[in-house]
Formats: sequence, structure tokens, C-alpha cells
Amino acid sequence: MHAHECLRPLGLKPEQIILIQADTGICPISGPAGASRSHYMNGNAIADAANKLLNAMRKPEGTYRTYDEMVKEGIPTKYLGVFDTTGMGVDLDPNTGAGDPTPTYSYGFFLAEVEVDTTTGKVQVLSLAIEQDIGPVGSMQAVDGQSYGGMMQALGMALSEDYSDVKKHTNLVACGFPYIMDVPDDMHVGYQVTPRPTGPHGSTGCAELHSSSPHSAILNAIHNACGVKIHELPATPDKILAQLKILKEKGTLPPDKKYWLGSDLNETIAEIKANPVTLKSEIRGPAV
Repeated sequence: MHAHECLRPLGLKPEQIILIQADTGICPISGPAGASRSHYMNGNAIADAANKLLNAMRKPEGTYRTYDEMVKEGIPTKYLGVFDTTGMGVDLDPNTGAGDPTPTYSYGFFLAEVEVDTTTGKVQVLSLAIEQDIGPVGSMQAVDGQSYGGMMQALGMALSEDYSDVKKHTNLVACGFPYIMDVPDDMHVGYQVTPRPTGPHGSTGCAELHSSSPHSAILNAIHNACGVKIHELPATPDKILAQLKILKEKGTLPPDKKYWLGSDLNETIAEIKANPVTLKSEIRGPAV
């Protein structure tokens, strides 16, 4: 889709663009996929390659050479697109971690409506909604699918999926993935469109956005419904009943549990403080 959009001046049909992937002999190494990186980095690299090709094909009067004409004139017909974020203001202070780690972001917020059976602890999600801004959407069908699938995935993560016991959780059913009746029919996907200056065609991708926090919305809805606060997923009926019992007996829940992140983290922070990195950056100014 990126290539088709970039090569619009040629009037190509989608079927004229042959996609070759998963071939290490032909495909350049583009790095790992995560956090919309494939969309953002590869999309911009495709645009760079397409622009190089168009510039090579363009005749002085503005029309474009054919493949045969390029070969006859000795003009290369293959171009490599490159994109990186160097010099884009993506900068983190190695001593404090402060700064802006990414060139652009996806934004979204989620709403969840739930019903809690206080006699069984069973939670039924009645509706889920996302309002998102990922820039211009290249394929509404693809992003709609990502949205619905991500929210369904987060629903399972919130209420039933558990992978802690490797002897018990040996297949999808045992791991607690949600069934069709667990997923609400009332699911809303909405869009706000803010073009990103550095994104391919102004977009930023969606990746993990749709499973990033629907579970938090569900847990907040449970709290609003019956006063229970679940901090360790999944919010299974036994956990909910246990807290409901505490609420009934004592009228309040105990203070939130404090989580220990391990000595390695503290040791690393101490080492960074003891051995600061000296550097000079145009973004931050003088050496620090």
C-alpha cells in the first residue's frame, strides 16, 4: 500500500506491484517489528526508494521513462530505500533517562462497561470502545480489524488468561482465552486524524495500541461497579469474591501492595549515578 501510494504518478494498478517478503536473499534487513516500528520505519524506507525510482524515471518534460527506456539509457532500475531517526530530535539522557524516546506516537483511549455478579464474582463485559488518533488510515479494514482484535485480546488478559502454571496451562483452552460469548457485540471503533509530519503519508501505525490498556479500562469499570481493585491480572471470580468479602467485613480494602522490582534495577541505577556519561548534544546544549 505504501508503494502504491508513493508510485501514484505512474498510474500503476495494485496488481502490478509484486510484493516479495521473507526472502533474506532479496529483502533488506529492516530490524525487529514492534511498537509500530515496521509501519513507520519500513513505510518511510519504501517512500525513499520510490522517490529515488521516480526521480530516475522522470524525463525532463515531466513524463516517465519505461523500463526498456531506462535500460537503453543505462539508468539503474533498482533502488534501496533507507530511513533512520538520526537527527530527528529522538534523544534520551543516558544518565537520567529523561527525554523523548520516539519520533512520533499513537494515541487512544478506551471505555469499558461491565456487569459484576457479586454472588459469583463473574464479570461480563457489556461494551468496549476505543477512540484513536494514528494519523491518516491507509486501510480502514486492516485497522478496524486490529482494533477489534486488540480489544478482544485485552479482554482475555483482563479477565481470564493465565500462563503462570506451565503444567496446567498447556493449550489455549487451559490458558483461558475468551470465547465468543465473552466478547461483547457492542464494540465501537472511532478515529481522530492528525497527520504526523514525519510519518509515512502522515501516519504513525497502530501496532500494540489496541491491547495497551483496554484491560485497565475493564479493571476500572469493575472498581466503579463494586468497589473491588484488582492489581494482578487476570481479574478472576475468586479474586473478586475475596475482595468483596474483605469489603463486607471491614468496609475498606487494605493498602495497595508495593511491588519489588528486584535488586538488579537498584544496582543499575546506582551504577549509572556513580559513573555518569559525559556528552555534548545540540538538543540539550552544553556538556552535562
